[in-house]
Amino acid sequence: MPLILVVDDQPSNIHALYQLLVDDCEVSMATSGAEALAFCAQQLPDLILLDVLMPEMSGYEVCDRLKADPRTRAIPVIFVTVQGSAADEAEGFAHGAVDYIPKPFVDVVVKARVRTQLALKLASESFARSQIELFQRDKLASVGRTIAGIAQELSSPLGNALISACTLQDDLAHLRGLSNAGSIKRSDLDKHLRVSEESVSLVLSNLQRTLSIVDSFMQSTADNFGDQRRSFSLLELVHEVVASLATMLEAHQVRCELDAADDLHLLSFRGALAKVLSTLIQNAVKHAYREAGGEVHIRVRPQGTDQLTITVQDHGVGIAPALLGRVFDPFFSTRFAPNRSEPGLYIVRNLVTFALGGQMQVESTPGVGTTVRLSLPMISPEARRAAA
Repeated sequence: MPLILVVDDQPSNIHALYQLLVDDCEVSMATSGAEALAFCAQQLPDLILLDVLMPEMSGYEVCDRLKADPRTRAIPVIFVTVQGSAADEAEGFAHGAVDYIPKPFVDVVVKARVRTQLALKLASESFARSQIELFQRDKLASVGRTIAGIAQELSSPLGNALISACTLQDDLAHLRGLSNAGSIKRSDLDKHLRVSEESVSLVLSNLQRTLSIVDSFMQSTADNFGDQRRSFSLLELVHEVVASLATMLEAHQVRCELDAADDLHLLSFRGALAKVLSTLIQNAVKHAYREAGGEVHIRVRPQGTDQLTITVQDHGVGIAPALLGRVFDPFFSTRFAPNRSEPGLYIVRNLVTFALGGQMQVESTPGVGTTVRLSLPMISPEARRAAA
């Protein structure tokens, strides 16, 4: 049965509420605010019926303390008091109560409101559990897609390397046979050297592709990125990233415009943020503008005192609605790109979420362009804890 805590300094009120609710609920009692807080420190009730006018500590103060504590914040509180004016009800709701029952109370009203709040709490908990289950299933599905993406990408270069190694092995065996027979010609030797060189070159290039794929995924977490938290100027970082891409931007005739009101200083992962911005700009250049010429706009704005937003916007071809939901899949691309070895926005979202402690959104309209919005803390969560 649900557990209800009745808090009132008048034993007669406690007894009346106890008799009213005991058949349907487990009822515990407290005669002061201090007793109520001590009880909640040991056991969390499903609902609290709380008197407002109590000596030493009022019901408002008790409710404030309950709502200030993360452990007890979610416990619904119903005020039960002789103060029943509209202003009193408004005061109770301002302190975090979910309902207000005036004294002298009517039995059927009390039971109905208690039943309603318990049902709402049960529904809320059920919804929270379902959200957790959906999140876990989505995580498992994401892991599955990631593994499938890695396997698919690795199969091509590893398969090519294996074919080249087998070709080299067969050719060496043939050369060994000619050597044992004493019938090697200069032309045979030249031919076998040429085959060996081509095979070794193919093996090396495909193994390099394989290492590039593995390295990309190693960089998608903060720990493996090899970055250190430090203080840095955001505008200085943006200018450095744009300068590092100058050759690419010039080749595609794309201009990069920066719109920033003030310089912001972050305590975060500088390398991770540089990787994020560099990838977003490169994506815009490669995928937004199919022909030479275009612009990429970077906009930086503070949000309050400890948050900021960075938007990277292009005015290119955009992304079709059917494909927009797949942009975070590993190795997904809006263009066919053989021999690609970059996981694209997958690694960007991992860095934004896990290294920088932020969020990422992608909006796109075909023929209009794409906007990527980053919401970031100025102090990374890990750095904030270390400074506390």
